[in-house]
Amino acid sequence: MKQQIGTLLQFIVLVFLPLLVIWQLQFGFELIWMPALLAVAAVIFWIGTRLRES
Repeated sequence: MKQQIGTLLQFIVLVFLPLLVIWQLQFGFELIWMPALLAVAAVIFWIGTRLRES
């Protein structure tokens, strides 16, 4: 079960990041959000990796 949750978290991050870039290019938002959301995505991806390894 942990491996499936970890895989799901990693999949969500890998889908979210390109969508974030497209959203930024199409609609724009303050630039400070990009590194903040990237850091959040990196943490979520790391948690997913830890869950898959357990």
